[in-house]
Amino acid sequence: MQPTLRTVLASASLRDGDPEVLTGADRLDAPVRWVHVGEVREIAGLLRGGELILSTGLAMQGEPDEAAAYVEELARAGAAALVVELGDRFPRVPDEAVRAAARHSLPVVVLRGRVRFVEVTEEVHRGIVAEQLEQVELAREVHETFTRLSLEGADAATIVATTASLCGSSVVLEDVGRHVVAFTALGRPAASLLTDWERRSRAAPEADTTGVTGPEGWVTAAVGTHGRRWGRLVVPDPQSAQSRLAMVLERGAQALELGRMVERDRLGLELQAQGGLLTDLATGRIRDSRTAAARAESLGLRPAPRYVGVVAVPTGAAPRPDADPVAEHDRSRELVERLSRALQAARLSGLVGTLPRPGGRSGSQVGLLLAVPPGSRRGPEDSAVLDGLADAVAGEAVLGVGPVASTVLDAGHGLRLAAHVAEVASAMPSASERRYHRSSDIRLHGLLALIHEDPRVQSFVEGELAPLLEHEARTGSGLLDLLRQHVAAGGNKTRLAESSHRSRPAVYKRLAQIERLLGVDLDDPLSLMSVGVALLAYDQAHPPS
Repeated sequence: MQPTLRTVLASASLRDGDPEVLTGADRLDAPVRWVHVGEVREIAGLLRGGELILSTGLAMQGEPDEAAAYVEELARAGAAALVVELGDRFPRVPDEAVRAAARHSLPVVVLRGRVRFVEVTEEVHRGIVAEQLEQVELAREVHETFTRLSLEGADAATIVATTASLCGSSVVLEDVGRHVVAFTALGRPAASLLTDWERRSRAAPEADTTGVTGPEGWVTAAVGTHGRRWGRLVVPDPQSAQSRLAMVLERGAQALELGRMVERDRLGLELQAQGGLLTDLATGRIRDSRTAAARAESLGLRPAPRYVGVVAVPTGAAPRPDADPVAEHDRSRELVERLSRALQAARLSGLVGTLPRPGGRSGSQVGLLLAVPPGSRRGPEDSAVLDGLADAVAGEAVLGVGPVASTVLDAGHGLRLAAHVAEVASAMPSASERRYHRSSDIRLHGLLALIHEDPRVQSFVEGELAPLLEHEARTGSGLLDLLRQHVAAGGNKTRLAESSHRSRPAVYKRLAQIERLLGVDLDDPLSLMSVGVALLAYDQAHPPS
């Protein structure tokens, strides 16, 4: 820490001199940049500002007005203070000089006892040099750290976490709308750090330079080039010296801007942050309801009595291992932007962002966490919100809807179910018949649609149906369709006869033929269920006409 006049006067080398402050007592905390021992009258011309002058008063001997002029010259040169050792040859500082020093707020200190000026200079300079070396070492560490992050292409969350570690304090990155893009909480819960963030942020005005602002004493640094600022780094509870915080924040801001320039084609930071929160919720990494609510609110989600998670999966086959990752990225980005615009058009509060596909598969899903409008009784479908979202992604994606919940945390956990529903629905031949899907819509059909290409499922289908399929291929007798109708009728032969417009004896005869081909008893519930599951799986790959 850079020495001040107060710390110098309290040092061991000056303390024995019994220092007395004659003027400038209100400037004892001014920093001391260097120490000069000076007895010449013309020393002011050699100063650069911030120097502490040690003297035995030789330069003030003579006429009182000359002593006053000497003091005025020191003040104009920016001297930190004048320390005078009194003695037989110079028993007191002239009153004119004291008054001149007071007019110019120059601290003048007299020493009643003898001191060794060489010890004073050694002690103070040792502290100054140590401070400068510490600053140089810190600057080197900060430069190397952020340079490495830039070369590695670190994301905003990593840069903010590193900034917080170097500052030793919590750090928040917000956008120009005062929404939290990334944060790291140190020494306090995330909920208390982010609570009521937008209001608190607006109470801390933006500044052109890095420094302290607002009633809470935030230290802030603008992020972005002049005239095109897109965010702000904030230390809400500074624990280190302002000079250290300023250095770290400014380098962190530069790293963020460089990353933004290099990754210009990525999704906007806000949507990345929203996707990060949705991923944390869906995977269960957030378990505290207050933290989930505070993070969601800091990203712009308005509080509501109920929430619901929705997941959109691009239509068509799942991404192949050799799929173009750039094309997949562009497709996901377009889907996120469409859904974001749909939310804005519906004036609905919600968070949108990409979610990784389960199992580490390639491609992305798009998750939404919606605040259910207060007028809705069951869910957002009551206000036609889901219809609007379905229109926005018509032909491009399938929507899966999770359960409505009373908390952000529970709705976020429901994203996993919504993702499963959307994945299954996208593989069903009948996916286009519904605008969006819930778990009640997919059931066994959905499960088989998801796994029907598995070789084990195909082997099961062949084991159950092969003789009938071969017979149908040779004769086209319609027995396969009759079996479908029998399964749909729940094994009820009377109902089957009515639905197929056949007599009961004709139905019994044809069902007996199917039983002989398959070697099963269709009156046995387990056999009927096994054949029915195999038939559903077969129909996934061979939809009936």
